[in-house]
Amino acid sequence: MIFTGAGRAFCAGLDLKDFGTPPSPGEHPHMPAGVDAQTFMSNLTVRMRDLPQVIIAAVNGPAFGGGLALACAADIRVASASAKFCSAFIRTGLSGTDIGITYLLPRLIGNANAFDLILTGRDIDAAEALRMGLVSRVVADEDLEELALGYARGMAAYTASGLRTTKEVLWHNAETSSLTSAIALEARNQNLLNYAPDVREYMKDYRKKTTG
Repeated sequence: MIFTGAGRAFCAGLDLKDFGTPPSPGEHPHMPAGVDAQTFMSNLTVRMRDLPQVIIAAVNGPAFGGGLALACAADIRVASASAKFCSAFIRTGLSGTDIGITYLLPRLIGNANAFDLILTGRDIDAAEALRMGLVSRVVADEDLEELALGYARGMAAYTASGLRTTKEVLWHNAETSSLTSAIALEARNQNLLNYAPDVREYMKDYRKKTTG
């Protein structure tokens, strides 16, 4: 699954023009709607992690605030040369933490870089994002779509069961504190996948190709 922006931005985050002004003390006419919107947005990152499909974020422009969090929730991130990244939450006057950014970003670029970006709200270009490890590839703007499609085509040759369990284990083992537990989960899935119909068919075809 390829996730990219429809226009010049990947996702520019909250539209501050429609943000309105904070309610006066005791006046919270929009609080239920605001809570619902916050819950919906916060759950998006969890839903992306739980999807069985691999998500490729093709960052084609600014990924600010929630846009950065959504990019971080993808399984693979590639960017165009004109892409920019910013944890912009602090710029709104609210907390700099939202939509899972404090969980996702440090795991991708380390605490030092994540604290820097979240606390300062500064934006970085694609080259710096690549150096930090936020994205794995940067290409010219006109080559981004083909790069993302190339990733998707390559993985489409594998089994759906293999990709689904690989994604599950990658996310799960990012949280585990034990090498033994990580290996046990890997071994469990390998053994179970021997009985998956698509895996059995794939292995049968693979043996034919490799043995002539």
